[in-house]
Amino acid sequence: MTRPAGLAPGASALIAAWFAAAVIALLTGATAVVIVLAVGVVVMVVALISGTHAIRGVRIDAIETRAAATVGEKLQWHVRSNITRPTNAEVYAEVRVAADVVAAGWVTETGRVGPTSTVIEGSTPPRGVHSIVEVRWFTAGGIGLLWWRRTAFVEFGPLAVAPVAGAAGAVVARSNADVSVDGVVGHRQGRDDVDGVRTWRSGDEVNAVHWPSTVRLRELVVRERHRERNEQWTVQAHLGMPEPDEEAGRVRHSLEEGLANGARVSVCIGTGDPEPIRDKADVSRWCAAFDPRQSTATQPHWWQRAARLTYAEPTTTLRPRSRWLVAAAGATPVIMLLGPLGYGPLDIAIVLAAFAVGAAVSSSLGNRLRPVRQLVGIITAALVGGWLVDVEAITSVIASLRFLLPQLLVALVVMQGFECVDRRSARVSLSCAALLTAYSAGVRVDEQLGPWLVVAGLGLWVALRSVQQTNAPAASPRRQSRRGLTTRLAGGLVAAAGVLTILAIVPVPRGPAQLTLPSWLEERRPTNGEGGLASPDGSPLLGGASSNGERTDSTGGAGGYPGFSSTMDTSLRGDLGDEVVLRVRAPYPDFWRGQTFTRFDGRTWSVDDDIGRRSVGPEHRITPSYGDIEIPNADTFIQTFYAEVDLPNIIFAASRPTQVLLDAALWQRADGALRADVVLPEGSAYTVVSERSGATAQGLRANGDIARLGSPPELVEIPESTSDRTLRLAEQLAQPSTYDTILAIEQWLSENISYDLDAPVPSVGDDAVDHFLFQSKLGFCEQIATATAIMLRSLGVPARVATGYVPSDRDEVAGVWISRARDAHAWVEVRFPSVGWVAFDPTASVPLAGEADESTVGGDLARMLTEFVSDHAARLALIALGAGFALALVRRLRRWYQRRRRGRWGVLQDRFVAAAVRRGGSPTTSNTELAAVFAEPLTDVADIVATTLDESAFCDSWTDDDFRFEQTAGSVRTLERLSRPARRIH
Repeated sequence: MTRPAGLAPGASALIAAWFAAAVIALLTGATAVVIVLAVGVVVMVVALISGTHAIRGVRIDAIETRAAATVGEKLQWHVRSNITRPTNAEVYAEVRVAADVVAAGWVTETGRVGPTSTVIEGSTPPRGVHSIVEVRWFTAGGIGLLWWRRTAFVEFGPLAVAPVAGAAGAVVARSNADVSVDGVVGHRQGRDDVDGVRTWRSGDEVNAVHWPSTVRLRELVVRERHRERNEQWTVQAHLGMPEPDEEAGRVRHSLEEGLANGARVSVCIGTGDPEPIRDKADVSRWCAAFDPRQSTATQPHWWQRAARLTYAEPTTTLRPRSRWLVAAAGATPVIMLLGPLGYGPLDIAIVLAAFAVGAAVSSSLGNRLRPVRQLVGIITAALVGGWLVDVEAITSVIASLRFLLPQLLVALVVMQGFECVDRRSARVSLSCAALLTAYSAGVRVDEQLGPWLVVAGLGLWVALRSVQQTNAPAASPRRQSRRGLTTRLAGGLVAAAGVLTILAIVPVPRGPAQLTLPSWLEERRPTNGEGGLASPDGSPLLGGASSNGERTDSTGGAGGYPGFSSTMDTSLRGDLGDEVVLRVRAPYPDFWRGQTFTRFDGRTWSVDDDIGRRSVGPEHRITPSYGDIEIPNADTFIQTFYAEVDLPNIIFAASRPTQVLLDAALWQRADGALRADVVLPEGSAYTVVSERSGATAQGLRANGDIARLGSPPELVEIPESTSDRTLRLAEQLAQPSTYDTILAIEQWLSENISYDLDAPVPSVGDDAVDHFLFQSKLGFCEQIATATAIMLRSLGVPARVATGYVPSDRDEVAGVWISRARDAHAWVEVRFPSVGWVAFDPTASVPLAGEADESTVGGDLARMLTEFVSDHAARLALIALGAGFALALVRRLRRWYQRRRRGRWGVLQDRFVAAAVRRGGSPTTSNTELAAVFAEPLTDVADIVATTLDESAFCDSWTDDDFRFEQTAGSVRTLERLSRPARRIH
């Protein structure tokens, strides 16, 4: 029966790190941290499965040792086990006799399959005759987090364990005198004087000096006394003594003394009949079995046992190589974290040097000079923390999450590196590295986050396995089978599917906790502070519409986009590229609004003159703007904006913002636009909390024709240049409900207008909408939104144009929406009585607020992988073919090199050893012993192969012969084929 044996030391730290990462996920709302948590769950499940798989693949078949021993004597225990499947894990065994552990050690070789025998050094069990041992073997799989145990009772022996002979013997009853058998030696009184025989030395009853011969030959003559076994020694033993082991020791002393004196020895218990003892082996067996001690200990019930966390790992030693791998695993998330925090190569190099010092010190000192090692670690960590922490930047709790907490985590990981001297401390170091990885995943939002997570995860995995695989005997040389590679590949795919399955039920995080809304400025560049627009360098924005028909870029729009000025010429688009401008962490896509325009003169839109109300940060409460409707129980929509380039002082936000977190003063304009008193340099971030209107097609259609309700004149005003055919087209497209009218306009535009960034410019004095709709029939988003707004206004529908960014891509790993320079956009906003302003645009893939799908992290990842595979199928196929070709080439080169280095007979030797090892042989024994492991009908073949291989290696007269080589190679192939384990049928 497989039972959990307990956690490995340090595994609880990894579990604690997982829960700490869960807290980070709640605080940051980062999708990447959720992915890290899912991977952690799968790793724990793999640890459980690999442990049970490994321990179920091992069977203890037999235990062998000597037939007799003395208490306290060292004893070798031969453990014969059988591995039925590749475990690739450490297996540790305990041999128990009478509840005492008499031997413990590693019993299998990593990756072995088949029978194997291992000698474990141990000691003797308590006094007694033992024929059954309890064997417990433990393993934690290849990861080493939870150890499992199996128990078997194995018959062996029997083993007679006798006590140590006591200092004083038991009571002896003697009878009959000795009779001389050689005519020289006797014991009768006076006979020694006559024969001239004297005792050799005091207490020696065996040897004597024969003085007549000594005098005659002039050299000392010593003769051994030979006596007939006529003297009878009966040793009395007593049952029920307080210490039966001591009584058995006294009996052994007397019995061995009688045998040494040549007497016939017997032992008697109480008044019973004497039992004859022939030799010392009988003495050991009798004393071992005498008056066995009865154990009165009972196993307590489970509810009576102490509730404590047990650690079952047998040993905690750690190799220097593992220490360096742990250091590398800890350094990876540090590099991953410090880069986006603004630290340069020098800072990263200093931290990496600290990691290297920690690994070197822990590898060289180990557990020696612990105070010195700890002092050096504390000093190094303090220096690293002092170098990284900027005290002046810590102005609030939120600022400490960026400018204090990660730096302290880095210093903690550095200090823990000096403690990495055993398995437990190594796992604690890896726990700190895993926590730092989760924190880095919550901070980074760039496209390199995915590769960094893969590198960090592989580093943690390799280090964790290296920490585990340090004590088992080294694997014998063998080739990795295709089946093993296929099994590992399939296991990896199953683990990946498990991660996706977990993430498939986890919704995309809605955003960070309200306590930790991200906000920081990389550099403070103030504007004039009067609520006007400013260029990215902080200077006033002088933008305006062009006065002629030539196309020119705006003087200050972000990324060259004219829609971020106080006026917007509909004939201008600007030279926009693919540079990433914004990354927005949000669960849904939306229009990231920056400006709104209500006045149109037939060619150019202008913003309102009202600069609005000023508020002081860092937390700004945003009041409803003109036209907003209060919606009860509105859905909270959190967006965090990360500036990837220098931006003006426009605060982009989804519709209906209620809170902005930015450490700067803010102008809240009546038209809903937001402007800061500072510009936003590259690397800055701020958070906006908006309310989702919950608009749906059905709800908007239920408003009917909103023109009948009347609207403020400025929202339905059209320029005098509006042509009659524009008005007639609007009337033709009008529907009973305003929502359907908007859909009809969008449908007509999609059927009659082509999107073209090089559309012709209307002549001076021409109406831009008429030229767009009926002359060029070419245009871009500014012209499409303008035409839609003017037609709606002509029908009495309140409409305006807004500009900002729309998301074009989604980074599913970082959980952010990406807006590039070319995603600068203009759209129309219509005010509905039930929900307020609603954005519409046929060219943007942004759903209505109430119709946005709540996707899951796993769904997004699966969609990303599917699209990636479909888009790069040919390239992936070529990469797979190239990898297969490279692998085949490497294998052939390895075989060629091995053949060149070892020679063809050396290669046959390696193959013969591998076949014998699969049959249970040891790779360190001779060929003759390896041949003995092959049973009939392979015995003769194996003997011939062993003899031939020995001759090829050691015989001076050996001559290489092709025929003999081919014959021996065929025999080795036969041994290989028949020595493979049979496939198990389930």
